[in-house]
Amino acid sequence: MPFNIFSKPPKPEPAEMTGLIKISGCDNPKRRGDVIFVHGLGGHARGTWHPQELHNDDNFWLTWLAQERPDLGIWSFGYKAEPFEWRGSTMPLFDRASNLQEYLEVYDFGKYPIIFIAHSMGGLLVKEMLRNAQTFQKKAVIQQTKGIVFLSTPHTGSHLANLVDKIGILARTSVSVDELKVHIPQLRQLNEWYRQNVDFLEIATKVYFETRPTRGFLVVDPDSANPAIKDVQPTATDDDHLSITKPKSTENLVYKGVSQFIKQQLLINLGTVEQATPKVKENNSSVIFENTDGQVPLNSPFYIERPEVEIKCYESILQPGALIRIKAPQKMGKTSLMSRILNHSKQKGYRTVSLNLWSKENLTDLSNFLQAFCATLSYELGLEEQIDKYWKGRLSSQVNCTNYLKDYLLKNLDVPLVLGLDDIDKIFPYPEIAQEFFALLRAWHENGKNEEIWQKLRLVIAHSQEVYVSLNVNQSPFNVGLSVEIGEFNPIQIKELVERHKLNWSETQIGQLRGMIDGHPYLLRTALYQIATGNLTLEQFLKVAPTDEGLFRGFLHPYLSLLEEDKLLKTALQKVINSDIPVKLLDSVQSFKLRSLGLIEFKGNEVQCLCNLYRFYFRERLSE
Repeated sequence: MPFNIFSKPPKPEPAEMTGLIKISGCDNPKRRGDVIFVHGLGGHARGTWHPQELHNDDNFWLTWLAQERPDLGIWSFGYKAEPFEWRGSTMPLFDRASNLQEYLEVYDFGKYPIIFIAHSMGGLLVKEMLRNAQTFQKKAVIQQTKGIVFLSTPHTGSHLANLVDKIGILARTSVSVDELKVHIPQLRQLNEWYRQNVDFLEIATKVYFETRPTRGFLVVDPDSANPAIKDVQPTATDDDHLSITKPKSTENLVYKGVSQFIKQQLLINLGTVEQATPKVKENNSSVIFENTDGQVPLNSPFYIERPEVEIKCYESILQPGALIRIKAPQKMGKTSLMSRILNHSKQKGYRTVSLNLWSKENLTDLSNFLQAFCATLSYELGLEEQIDKYWKGRLSSQVNCTNYLKDYLLKNLDVPLVLGLDDIDKIFPYPEIAQEFFALLRAWHENGKNEEIWQKLRLVIAHSQEVYVSLNVNQSPFNVGLSVEIGEFNPIQIKELVERHKLNWSETQIGQLRGMIDGHPYLLRTALYQIATGNLTLEQFLKVAPTDEGLFRGFLHPYLSLLEEDKLLKTALQKVINSDIPVKLLDSVQSFKLRSLGLIEFKGNEVQCLCNLYRFYFRERLSE
């Protein structure tokens, strides 16, 4: 809001200083993200960010950032927003937000992650643009917006705007000043929308505010500068409302903080835009396809949201001592969901670590396993491994591990630690280790109810199989915390995935695909990838899918080997695939094993084959 109410009318601003101004790296097709600076009332696309407010000098922090991060596109959005009508035209906030949204669409934003750096009214403009995008289903920009830095943004208005309005007898104020008056309902509603949606939209927030008056006035007070986002602490600066946007060097607090924020938020997306992108035929040329094996990348357009699940997880992980249990058959999306929970936590400033210690060399005995756990966790946190110091010979391995975590690791962290343990059922075959380790997880979770230091630890565990390890009910982590089960996509989600692959299919075609592989996430993505890239047609896929010529031979063969080795499991599946209606399996253990493999689904107390792909493939081979 950098304006002087008694200044002379300015000279006309060059046309090229309005709209999206390219600073650096904006035409690089392999850039790893876009950073957009948005000035406030009376500001300038370049001058607002320059220490001397120069418009044509390149020695300012946008170019410093470009030199530091040549892999990013650096932009500045310039627009007319004057405090008085005699200084020039201005738009209402809603109209200007639509204008910014149109610029973003024209410049094809949405391919890369986006960070907004917004000063004063610019922060309100960015929030209003995102609200409009949500209302009008402009998904690309919303999904790619990873963070916003607010610099002295008046989320609830500015007292100076009220003062300027009172001087209306000297000069008629513009609509932009009217919209910045303190506590007006429109600003309260806008900020409430942002508070309610920021977590779901996965937008990280950072806030800086001024502490020095500008020409005798504190333009934006600390209360108004605080958007009241949970776990976001505004940072005070030794700046006034104008100087907060004008770092004089790269050692400036705001510059270094913004640079670090950009690095943290875009780090999770590194490499994604550099993946091999096969040539795509017809109308799919704008789609960046990706390898369908493993986790769906964080910023992938092919990740299908399960809002009822994700919102619960995002809310739960913010609670002290949280524990989330994700259960699903293989290849259903457990790892993809866990990675998003960890990413959400990282955006909140938490430390996150994902561990997989289930290799045989770590599972020789309990002490070796727990020491490997502590050593690996230390390494992932960037802390020196000090097992020899904390491992006492007269104490049990469980006590030593607990003390190491409490007295060393958690003690050296000033933020919560979110620990992800994927495929934890891989230690089920090692009952001695499993029983003790699971008892530890439960104990640490319970400790969080009484000890503040244990509240820092948040656990996310994922498994496919039913828990068949014998556990004391009071020592099991599988009956506490938030339980989440995910499974196949429903018809709406299947249609959404087809559309994201830019396939213009009829309901009949979608039904044919579903008839072969149902809503299995991995099978769907693999099939749609091959069809969308022109490697085969839907008709060809349906013809060869359940054969060794089809896409899934490598996926299905390990199941065939497993079934041949386990006669009881083989017999159970044969009963299922030889019936066209749901059947009841008397052996519940086999039922749960087949479900954990994703081969069947429950229908009440009965079961049926998950999809025709499995029915056709295994019916022929298991009968041999």
